[in-house]
Amino acid sequence: MAESILVVDDDNYIRVILQKRLSTAGYNIRVAVDGVAGLAAAKESQPDLIISDWTMPNMDGLELCRTIKNDEFLRYAYFILLTAKDTQDDKIEAIEGGADDYLTKPFNDRELMARVRAGLRIGRLQKEISSLQHEKAVTELAVTLGHEINNPLGIMMLMLQVIQRKDNAVPLSEIQKEIETCLTNGKRMAEIVKKLSTLESPQYKPYLKNSGTNMLDLSQS
Repeated sequence: MAESILVVDDDNYIRVILQKRLSTAGYNIRVAVDGVAGLAAAKESQPDLIISDWTMPNMDGLELCRTIKNDEFLRYAYFILLTAKDTQDDKIEAIEGGADDYLTKPFNDRELMARVRAGLRIGRLQKEISSLQHEKAVTELAVTLGHEINNPLGIMMLMLQVIQRKDNAVPLSEIQKEIETCLTNGKRMAEIVKKLSTLESPQYKPYLKNSGTNMLDLSQS
């Protein structure tokens, strides 16, 4: 599937030029006439890269950039700010505002395409890293649950099997020990779940020596 690019500019000539050039290069292009329309289009299409003019009515490009970078679903979109502003202070303001790149008007076609290709490569890497981090977190949680809950759960199951094997006529007092063991281990599991749900700054420890796999350290909770 072709990567998607959103072009946001209140100048119709610039929009048309960029749309034609980027479409010819094989990208899916969407355009918007200002920052407000650009934000709505970004939320709907979740583009891989955004090229936005800085000076626009309603919402300028820098405000759009800040909003995009603060949105958990859009923050990985590579943002190129396109503007006639060319002072050192302007460039610093753009980068501090979250822009990934800065291109001045009038722009060179080859430079534009080089920056677009570079931006899309960086965007792909960011998404891959995010995916790997997510997979790592899921693995660590699964290992933690398996390690911490497996033992008390196993004991509970064993005690229930002991109770099941006893004659139905056995008085409650004779299985009280098994019941208390089940309750104790049930409380252990409840405490583990509570610790997991209240973790604020997770700490990790090796699951097995030299295994390369970590698990959450619940002893710090």
